[in-house]
Amino acid sequence: MIQFISKKGISFNFDNKYLAIIITALLGMISPLPTYAAVPIALAFLPLGVPIGAIISFVIASPLINPGVFFLTLTQLGIEIAIARVVATFVIAVGGGLLAGYLFKYIKMPEVSSIKDKPKRPFLQEFWKNFQWLGKYFAIALFISACVKAMVSPELVNEILGKHVQGSLLVAISLGVPFYSCGGAAIPFVEVLTELGMNKGAVLAFFIAGPATKIETLYIFKSMMGIKVFIYYLVLTLIGAYLAGMLLLLY
Repeated sequence: MIQFISKKGISFNFDNKYLAIIITALLGMISPLPTYAAVPIALAFLPLGVPIGAIISFVIASPLINPGVFFLTLTQLGIEIAIARVVATFVIAVGGGLLAGYLFKYIKMPEVSSIKDKPKRPFLQEFWKNFQWLGKYFAIALFISACVKAMVSPELVNEILGKHVQGSLLVAISLGVPFYSCGGAAIPFVEVLTELGMNKGAVLAFFIAGPATKIETLYIFKSMMGIKVFIYYLVLTLIGAYLAGMLLLLY
């Protein structure tokens, strides 16, 4: 699609950059794309007239939520956490896009031609590969969840992730580093911790910080968007995770 647009000489002129950031945040939230696909696709639109703030907004929102993850969160953890994930993602993506529009207005991004495309595979083969990948992480998540439920006392979880609000949010954010594999696979793990006493603010903080600290996500941002955007993204999402969890607890 990008090649077709480029060949036709089509460009996008956004008179209202704020509206562009809101639209791309929403597109990122409904996009099922993994980070390794979302970032190069977003960058490919940069030379076509899409403002940098809108690009950043899209790549922030994309790994945090999508319709499939929303449905799994809704069915396993309830409507409050599901809606909180959507609202937090939208606010962080839009706010991050607006701020990036000022900070990175003249930043040099990679050329589209320098981004290596993943080899294309037939649909059924791609589906099977993704199914195997997700199945592996779901199995790992279920195993870890079973171990936690069998070996960790509710008192300990309630003490670390339940009672002390500020400390529980920091612990939840740090848990996202080793235990967040993908959006759906993390839900059984969090569900068990919730049953053992994890507060809802810590749950939300985990779901926001987890995607931001995945090795795959960090590598893509660092290699394709540069160290400045990489640091900006990491700091923004970690602070956003903490504030979102705190606001949810206050609510």
